[in-house]
Amino acid sequence: MPAALGKREENPCATFGYWRQKKRSLLVIPHFRGQWRIDENLELAERLRGQQTAGDELVLHGYYHTGGQKPQGIRDKIKNRLYTTGQGEFLSLNYDKARRRIELGTAILNNINVKSTGFVAPAWLLSREGQAALKDLGFDYTNFYMSFCDLARGRSIFAPSLVFGPGNFNEDLSLRFQRLFLGLLKRQPLVRVVIHPPCGDHDRRLAQIMAIIRELLPHLEPITYMEFLAKWRAREASGR
Repeated sequence: MPAALGKREENPCATFGYWRQKKRSLLVIPHFRGQWRIDENLELAERLRGQQTAGDELVLHGYYHTGGQKPQGIRDKIKNRLYTTGQGEFLSLNYDKARRRIELGTAILNNINVKSTGFVAPAWLLSREGQAALKDLGFDYTNFYMSFCDLARGRSIFAPSLVFGPGNFNEDLSLRFQRLFLGLLKRQPLVRVVIHPPCGDHDRRLAQIMAIIRELLPHLEPITYMEFLAKWRAREASGR
């Protein structure tokens, strides 16, 4: 969920710049496409540590962010086609392979003194075996397209996502479609706003995204995933 926004700016990039100063959950790919490791880029590593120190939450986001094993079964094939452009890295991995990639990603984060207590699979496509591996490795949470999962307690909560870029579902038509549901989203306990980097390069689309976020902010508190999990657990413990 993005942090609070100030008043509307005429320049959407100025609004985006203000929003970027607030706390966010930032998804980090450790070894992007098997070509770029974040622990081999000193400037990026320093920047990530700075973001974490400033209050951002860093979240392990797959390992390569490319396709894993070939999807098996009609259901997984459809998910891999609709949710992503063939980048469902953890969709069909068995327990051992999923655990190995999670361990490798965690090791890279450790190399740059960055810690992640949560995991988000590329396109939210995570096998049951991968989810079990996350729990066994001590991760606190993961999430899916329409839900947030407390791994330690085996509980999930309905948590719809507003997703912006990349992909055909996230172009201008999708922006208009998602606006139709804002009235319902305002009453949800958790709404996830997912923004991909290319959106920052498209001023008109970015302005539309910022307008949607501003409309939600009077009704929902900006919060990171881990902050939400702590509050959710506290409320359950108190029976509220």
